[in-house]
Amino acid sequence: MPHSQHLQEAVGQIPDGSDLRGAVARLLALILLLLVPGGIAFAAGGAVPFKTIEAVRSGWDAAAPPATGWTSVTLPDDWTTRWPGFDGVVWYRLTFDRADATEPLGLALNYWTLAGSISVNGAELGRDEFLVEPLTRSWNVPRYWQLSAPVLHAGTNTLLIRVSGLAPYQPGLGPVLIGPPSATRAHFVQQFWIRRELPVFYLGVTAALGTFFFVVWLLRRSLKAYGWFALMTIAWFCYSLNFVVTSPWPFGTTDTWQRFIMLSFMVMAAAFVLFVIRFAERRFPRGEAVLWAALAIGAAALFATPHSQLGPMLNLLALSWSLLYIGACFLAIGLTWRSARLDHIVLHIVNALTIVAILHDLMTYFGILLGNVYYVTLTSHLQMVGMALVLAWNFVANMRRIEGFNDELTAKIETAREELALTLHQQHEVILANTRLAEHVSLSHNLHDGMGGTLVNSIAMLEHAPQNLPADRFLSVLKELRDELRVIIDTAADDPTGGQSLAEWIAPLRRRQTLACESRDIDCVWNLTGLEDCHLPAARSLDLVRILQEGLTNVLKHSQASRVVIDLHRRGETLSLAIQDNGVGFDAASEAPVPGTGLRSMRARAGRLGGTLDTRSRHGETVLALQVPAA
Repeated sequence: MPHSQHLQEAVGQIPDGSDLRGAVARLLALILLLLVPGGIAFAAGGAVPFKTIEAVRSGWDAAAPPATGWTSVTLPDDWTTRWPGFDGVVWYRLTFDRADATEPLGLALNYWTLAGSISVNGAELGRDEFLVEPLTRSWNVPRYWQLSAPVLHAGTNTLLIRVSGLAPYQPGLGPVLIGPPSATRAHFVQQFWIRRELPVFYLGVTAALGTFFFVVWLLRRSLKAYGWFALMTIAWFCYSLNFVVTSPWPFGTTDTWQRFIMLSFMVMAAAFVLFVIRFAERRFPRGEAVLWAALAIGAAALFATPHSQLGPMLNLLALSWSLLYIGACFLAIGLTWRSARLDHIVLHIVNALTIVAILHDLMTYFGILLGNVYYVTLTSHLQMVGMALVLAWNFVANMRRIEGFNDELTAKIETAREELALTLHQQHEVILANTRLAEHVSLSHNLHDGMGGTLVNSIAMLEHAPQNLPADRFLSVLKELRDELRVIIDTAADDPTGGQSLAEWIAPLRRRQTLACESRDIDCVWNLTGLEDCHLPAARSLDLVRILQEGLTNVLKHSQASRVVIDLHRRGETLSLAIQDNGVGFDAASEAPVPGTGLRSMRARAGRLGGTLDTRSRHGETVLALQVPAA
């Protein structure tokens, strides 16, 4: 594949056997213009002119050129303009005169396509490693030699160049310059920079961009545009290898290598289309399906085409997929034309520059504009770098948004924490207030049910006692009040699991209540079973005792009964209490809406115990029943 300057001159020499073939060949040259760095004019002061430039073809294994068949040519030369479809070897013979053989000369050769060797006056200067398939790929390798005696001699000198090439790849010889060493070497350095150093630099940039965005996409699969851009740069990297490598390895033939290169170009164009669509945050399912189908069909046709038809197939694919690439540039502008985002504006600029450069190079190529300076190579790499910068800017902008969101989230969390701390403090104050209130209520209930009941019993006993009550009886009443007060204080200060059994808790109450009933002429019957092994926490035992005490106090105060029966027994995990008297009773329905302090206290205690309290009353019988868990 020759340089873009060669393309402009060589394509014009393609025979007009087919207008379509000629147009495709010209467009193929244009595609190559897009992919190769722009040409720089070949000129060097003091160049030695060639007397004759001739060419002759031969077989692959010819060690020397034929004696006959030479024809005059001009450089750069594409031999398919004279010998269409010829695969093999062409010998180029260039002659020049030299009056003083002692003065050195510089020899610069832009390229030969594909492989070759060179000699001056029979002395070989250099040769490629493989002159038969798989051919060395020297189509983009400039060369330089400094010639002096005895290689040069006075009079006519002959430069013989053997070139091995294949018809589909514009085989031939590029410009050759002989002149002063300083001028020819400067020309060589210029060509080497364009043909070797720039492509290697482009490869490095492309590899770095592709690797970076591929890793970003691997870490964040949701960034579809990054993935398509990575695929595009990887495919472009594979395609750009064509300008650097000098061997078709790992493939065994030049045709297979060229198929791989064209497939890379097709994948690059398809990935660019999908990158544009995803970057614009769009989807076109049917269009994308057509694109993949076209890629599959094109790849199948590419690998199914025989060598004899491979050239036209490559031209057709290059033309169609290049037009697709141009269309994708227009699509990128069209999809985001109304957007005011900075990254979209940058893409508009680089895509517009690429389109303008392609149009400029097209008019230059066809001679509408004078000159041979091409801009598309500059803008194509500028476009790729611009897209990479846009993606990087977009990535950084997203990271900044995430960082801003994190700062905002941190501030909101701090505010919520402060509000939660305030709420918890308020709840803590409420809980403390409720705890104090509960303690007050519990204390009032204990005073009412404990000391209140003891006082009621003592008063009842004194009212029915003789006038001269013994002093020890008064002392007994005071001790009972002291014991009640001690129970209230101990229970409020601590809540032990309880070392006393329920029977021991009830024993003092049983003794006092029995005396109180006897003083009122009430027959008091106690039926207690299973309480010796029943150990409850002190608070639960006290609640149960208080319910029993308040129930008996109500019998003494209100029932006017002559008999009361207390049943308290444990059955499995349940404690059952029943207080039954034969008094006047009361109306439970009318009493329930506004219960007294004692009844409210008993229900509250039953609720804390997790049990149920029922009352049944009629004339001649009142029953208070309680069932609670025994644990």
